[in-house]
Amino acid sequence: GSVVSSEAILEEMKLLNKPVICSMSNAAASGGYYIAMNSEKIFAQPTTLTGSIGVFGVKLDASKWAKSYGVRSDYYPHGSHAAAMNPLTPLTTGTKENIARIVLDYYDYFKSIVATRRFLSDEQVEEVAQGRVWTGEQAKEVGLVDALGGLDRAISYAKAAHTNSDEVEIEHWPRSSFRLEDLPKLISGQPSSDVDFAQALLAVTMGLEDNVKSGSVEQLLKNLTELKFAEKPHFMLTIDEKTALDLIMDGE
Repeated sequence: GSVVSSEAILEEMKLLNKPVICSMSNAAASGGYYIAMNSEKIFAQPTTLTGSIGVFGVKLDASKWAKSYGVRSDYYPHGSHAAAMNPLTPLTTGTKENIARIVLDYYDYFKSIVATRRFLSDEQVEEVAQGRVWTGEQAKEVGLVDALGGLDRAISYAKAAHTNSDEVEIEHWPRSSFRLEDLPKLISGQPSSDVDFAQALLAVTMGLEDNVKSGSVEQLLKNLTELKFAEKPHFMLTIDEKTALDLIMDGE
């Protein structure tokens, strides 16, 4: 991830003033690892790709290409490097040195964050940094993560460390959204391309066959039971035997 975005997320996490437990999935490297530094405990899967403690910079130099087509730009810089990142500005020796200095400053800052939060010396961090990517199992061996496990284990740790009871409410974010056109796919496993089918099915099951409008159908969807612990909404539709047979005979 970008330096600016990663730093912004990390600072927002600090403002939570709540314990943060990190569960890494398939990958949490570079910026993904950086934002985990505010975590009380970090869990990773054995095959998670993480680490990648490093920074690089890119400068696009299209000056020769632009010149070959007669394209030029005018600007009024307020300093010697004010227009350095303009793609039509040539990459000079001074610009190279400036970019290298900025990249190294970011890199040193990244390493200092890791050293502080992971209780490692600067030398230990440098040994595992330099952009190297580690699996979760390797990361645990070198001290970049605390334990192996997935989301369930992270939740179990949070319960044990910060609650007095197993009776806790768990919210999954981002919350699943449901669209009316997705209903046929949820029911039959087929591509959801027939909204009329969804409306007709809901109308029959709820006893509203006459004068059904899309808005009322969407409202019915909101009133259907949703299992809060599930990652995706689950709906149970029940109809009487006669109606079910009628639907079958009509080819619905």
